[in-house]
Formats: sequence, structure tokens, C-alpha cells
Amino acid sequence: MNEREILQKAIEKAEKNGFKYGYDWKGRDEAIFWLNAWHSLIFDHDFAKAFWGECSDKVNCLEPKRCCFYPDSGLCSNQYWQYHLQQMVLEKEPLKYLEKFL
Repeated sequence: MNEREILQKAIEKAEKNGFKYGYDWKGRDEAIFWLNAWHSLIFDHDFAKAFWGECSDKVNCLEPKRCCFYPDSGLCSNQYWQYHLQQMVLEKEPLKYLEKFL
């Protein structure tokens, strides 16, 4: 997928999970890209919460599909989205990081 497709699918996924972007896709992908608004969008906490979600059951912290276990720290948290947001910040190509979860 190219960067525009990744961004489009990521926004669609987040919107399905309750994220309110406020615009129709028609024409907004070009505007987002050329204004570099995509960068601030994907690092937005509300976007990250909708995109990755939260671990809802601390008892199942090691469940692979909804893992809320922080592998590097040994800590468990219901802030699943926060871990991935932190990891994405470290990436040279954050859209490629998002692509792994589409």
C-alpha cells in the first residue's frame, strides 16, 4: 500500500471504532497529505485510542490479539493504544507502523 492508502484505511478503521474526524474522504486525502496534517492526526490520542483500542480485561493481559502487556517493561496496563503510540513515535515511517495493524 502507498502512504495515502495506509492513511485512508487507518482513518476508516479509527472511524469504525468511534473516532470523529469530521470530513468525508472525498478529496480530504490530498489535503491531508499536502498539508502534512496526517502527521498530527495519527499522533492524536483520540485517534490512537480508536485505532488500537484499550485492553478491556486485565485478567487477559497476555491475550495476543488484545494484549495490554508492555513487552519491554513487564508492566500490564489498560492503555493498549498508548504503548503503540509510543512505539510509532520512534519509527522513521510512522504510516508503515500503522499499516501493520490494518
